[in-house]
Amino acid sequence: MYSVVKKEGFKEKVRKFDESIDLIINVKDINLNDPKARIDKEFILPNDIVTEKNPNICVIASDEILMEAKKSGVETLNKDGLEALDRGEKKYKKKFVKKFEYFVVEDKLMRDVARYLARFLGPTGKMPKPFPSGYGIINTVDEFKNALDRYKKIVRVQIKKQPEIMTKIGKKSMDIDKIFENMKAMVDYIAEQFPHKYNNIRSIYIKTTMGRPIKIDSDYLKDLGV
Repeated sequence: MYSVVKKEGFKEKVRKFDESIDLIINVKDINLNDPKARIDKEFILPNDIVTEKNPNICVIASDEILMEAKKSGVETLNKDGLEALDRGEKKYKKKFVKKFEYFVVEDKLMRDVARYLARFLGPTGKMPKPFPSGYGIINTVDEFKNALDRYKKIVRVQIKKQPEIMTKIGKKSMDIDKIFENMKAMVDYIAEQFPHKYNNIRSIYIKTTMGRPIKIDSDYLKDLGV
């Protein structure tokens, strides 16, 4: 589903990509100077938000896991590739990290990933997280297959210095009921992270990639339990 931009006196413009739908949650009464109050986790939504064949991930692995990842068609990197990347210029490392939304790493290579890429992955929130905070560290081929399916539904949930969480909950082409099912699950999950649950939520907005934020009205929030 493409978006059509209408402006009086101008020809209609069609945005030829499937816009993401983002949820913006403003929180209150949270002391973000306390590291324990901050959130940096991955959450599995009820419905897929990836419309392509594979999620935008890079798998860093060896042996059987690496072979399976290559067969699946996702981008891969082995230990030699990591070392080669480390020998390159800083700008290439930044470009490499920016290219992918998530990194999935075989457990035994996490030390190398931390050594060569932590300074680039950390600030972007892309450092692979072990369960229960995330699903980016794996040990077996089966765990890779599970990760490949999960990352079609996984979103990053972060709140650090600003009392705001912005996260993807769908694509414009999705069925509206699935979008709102994802939205409800996300609001419930975020509320569970705070000491006073829904009372720590100040307001909620929804927006498309190129659109303006639209505030969710109070009646709908009551339906959500906020």
